[in-house]
Amino acid sequence: MSLRPRALIHLPNIVSNWRTLRASQPSSTIAAVVKANAYGHGLREVGEALHDAGCDHFFVAHSFEGEALRKTIGPHAVIYVLNGPDIYEEPLYRNSALTPVINSEQQFQTLVTWVQSDGKLRNGYALHFDTGMNRLGLPTRDSESIAEAVSGFTPSLLLTHLACADLVDHPLNEVQRLKLERLSSAFPDVPTSLANSDGVWLGPDYQSNLSRAGIALYGGGHPPESVALKPGMTLEAPIVQVRVAEAGETVGYGASYRLTQRTVLATVALGYGDGFPRSASNSGYANIKGVHCPIAGRVSMDLVTLDVSAAMHLARPGVFAQFLGQDVPLEDQARKAGTIGYELTTGLLPRVERLYPT
Repeated sequence: MSLRPRALIHLPNIVSNWRTLRASQPSSTIAAVVKANAYGHGLREVGEALHDAGCDHFFVAHSFEGEALRKTIGPHAVIYVLNGPDIYEEPLYRNSALTPVINSEQQFQTLVTWVQSDGKLRNGYALHFDTGMNRLGLPTRDSESIAEAVSGFTPSLLLTHLACADLVDHPLNEVQRLKLERLSSAFPDVPTSLANSDGVWLGPDYQSNLSRAGIALYGGGHPPESVALKPGMTLEAPIVQVRVAEAGETVGYGASYRLTQRTVLATVALGYGDGFPRSASNSGYANIKGVHCPIAGRVSMDLVTLDVSAAMHLARPGVFAQFLGQDVPLEDQARKAGTIGYELTTGLLPRVERLYPT
């Protein structure tokens, strides 16, 4: 028996989710966001599966991610680098056919320098305007002057990033949409990109030329009830020991969980040393063969304890408890842990074995 926790990555589910997103916006291109090791699911494996399914637009955060993806999927796809270029990265962008996203005046000057030295940009570039996020992005007030400055080398994409797409009625969504609409008039015929995963569900007004699907590919986010996304991974770990504890006893570090009755406890080989959050202490849960089992006590570095009283006929050493998957929805576990689905998947560390069942 291996005591190592494992993440079963369901590539067919990820492809199915991409197709569901594409069907929801038939007039738009659905790009795949595969930064942060495809949100913890495996950059190369996910990239190859989606590319084989017909996805030909991808977004990464860093150029080294784009370089690795290009080696996997070959030349026939567009790979955007969201964090933008450094002045010294021109050979990498050129050799890996990467498309830089320009977010700032400094990056714009880098772009100009590359054009002056190379004469053209073989893989194009995107302009990212800040419309209300106040994170990355060029100021919208400069759109006219930027459009004039790039008249000889037109961008291949204009994009902005929604700050509140998960809040359907938030007024900032409409503010950002209208800002992108206005600034795009300075760049006639240049495609636009507005929607992220939750933005896809905001309706036709948000369906620009290209949408950037991230967490939704992996089964997360906040789709409408009519849309059923599939889990991108099943996170599970084996039971190491089962014991009976008496009423009045405590469980784990800090004695933060006190038993009110005789309880069957299972100690499982998963902890924050594997990337499972300590914030799930006394609040998260696992599932053992269909039975809900709450976390009892604090999550420690290598171990977590479950109250398996309802599953004591199933719980025994070597049996795997599920912490994410079909029986433990990503966003539900995230809420219990006081975090978001993104953090649960991207935070999984190398000690969690990734497996790709066929």
